[in-house]
Amino acid sequence: MVILIIFLFLGSLRTLVITAVCIPLSLIGVFGVMAALGFSINTLTLLALVLAIGMVVDDAIVVSENIHRHIELGKSAKAAAIIGAREIQFAVVAMTLTLAAVFAPIGFMSGVTGILFREFAFTLAAAVIISGFISLTLSPMMWF
Repeated sequence: MVILIIFLFLGSLRTLVITAVCIPLSLIGVFGVMAALGFSINTLTLLALVLAIGMVVDDAIVVSENIHRHIELGKSAKAAAIIGAREIQFAVVAMTLTLAAVFAPIGFMSGVTGILFREFAFTLAAAVIISGFISLTLSPMMWF
């Protein structure tokens, strides 16, 4: 559904492919973090992954739209990728750190609630951080 909506609203096949590649790569990275932390796949981690897909797409689209804008202004793909990623990097880093800072403290709560939501909070925080990294590194490189 996410990929279909991206194609309908952006209308660019290249932006669609770049965003479509970023989603599974981010989720694979999150599964690696989950495995390293000893988390299982349960209802709460699946909920975190579903929420993460929206955030992953958001990061990739913000970077891709800015790069696409520079290409439409007549810059080469390489120059547009460098300039576009440089212009938007602070916003993506700020958004990533803010979202991680909102969700990560839930994992440090004590009691039954903390134990219940630990995997949810850390899975979602890891997804946001990984997607921010991928959107600032891989997305611009795919425009070359």
